[in-house]
Amino acid sequence: MMFYSMIWTMSFLTELRLADEVTLEKKLDLRVLSLGAGVQSSTLIFKLLENEIKPVDIAIFADTGNEPKEVYEWLEYLKKLTKNIIDIEVVRNEKNTGNIITDILSPSGRFASIPVYTINPDNTKGNTRRTCTSEYKIVPIQKKIREILGVNNLRGKAVEMVMGISYDEIQRCKTPPNKWQINCYPFIDSKITRDDCKHWVSHSQYKQPPRSACIICPYHRNEEWSHLKNNYPEEFKQAVWFDEQLRSNKESQFINKLDGELYLHDQRKPLKDVNFDTVKEKQYNLFDDECEGMCGI
Repeated sequence: MMFYSMIWTMSFLTELRLADEVTLEKKLDLRVLSLGAGVQSSTLIFKLLENEIKPVDIAIFADTGNEPKEVYEWLEYLKKLTKNIIDIEVVRNEKNTGNIITDILSPSGRFASIPVYTINPDNTKGNTRRTCTSEYKIVPIQKKIREILGVNNLRGKAVEMVMGISYDEIQRCKTPPNKWQINCYPFIDSKITRDDCKHWVSHSQYKQPPRSACIICPYHRNEEWSHLKNNYPEEFKQAVWFDEQLRSNKESQFINKLDGELYLHDQRKPLKDVNFDTVKEKQYNLFDDECEGMCGI
């Protein structure tokens, strides 16, 4: 009895809560963990199990259809770990095939733009727009929330979205544009960094989380491309194949809308030709760009 008393009387980590002032005062309808299956959000799962973070009603992972094998394996580990404690739901974009590569290369149907690197016809350099986070992460999660609450829209609701953004990424904390949404950041007030998360996990009973991002994500650092190439050669081959498709597939409606040459790597050369060990590290990282706090955390 004393053990359970300790659980219920212990204090949770304080959370930075960002939202419209009126929404902040509303009674909550739902509390959701946005699960990216990376270091930070996995640490949130562990800390939920350790009663260090206020419980959630559900954890939702949005699957682009192009996650690394180790991420899918990691999800199974988390599901087994949280069985009967935290419900983890996997959702997908249902507006086309649900696979981001297939949708991009399709000659028809809905697709999302990924931020590939370009050499324009006038030899200038640029980047394409990114709508993939919204289409394959945010939209499916919001659809699931509506299903859970049994509503067609979330007007008038108050839903906490718990995100694993760490203190070293504080610039990614945002007040949501939606009046129903409250963004919650458990790591900010306690100044917990990504390295702190890794250190905490290394001294716990839990396994160390893998990297989490699409196989074809242009924001991979060179070390991440190298990790993929050396440890998951089949997945790297898929990325190389897709990189070649960016310059050769003339049926893709995404590619046909653009002029110039497209590349996955910021060196703007074929991915198969990049030496990741010697290239100076300047490739964007997922966290260098605003990502709505939904992708890969």
